[in-house]
Amino acid sequence: MEKVEKITVLSDETSVMEGSWIDHEPYLNARSIENVLDWEMKPEGLCKNDVCIPLNNKVQVSDEGLLNVTDVANLVGHPTLVDSTLGIVTIGKSREIRSKALKDRIAPDFTLTDISGVDRSLSDWAGKKRLLVAFSSW
Repeated sequence: MEKVEKITVLSDETSVMEGSWIDHEPYLNARSIENVLDWEMKPEGLCKNDVCIPLNNKVQVSDEGLLNVTDVANLVGHPTLVDSTLGIVTIGKSREIRSKALKDRIAPDFTLTDISGVDRSLSDWAGKKRLLVAFSSW
């Protein structure tokens, strides 16, 4: 029996879910994965609208029936970054969204808080020249 732990998932929203870490890999139940990836778990596999991707042996499943989050995300085209020490899984935008942004040469919209504490979106500056400066102490 796996030890149930909190796993923080960073995607479009931040979620803290119960799951397990097995060999430094995050495992969640099907419902949690559905909520994070917006794909539905069906007998035929992972489905979204009319498209279904069979899981077969592409996704590791724990003894308790939990699914490897990294395997599932990669299967549907989402990159992942995992830090098992901190208990965090980051799931990026889908392959289609990233490809479209490159092809259309349009940056995806995002929101950051400015130095005054006001949320600013990239789209707020549409049609204007803009410079984004990022700083990190590391």
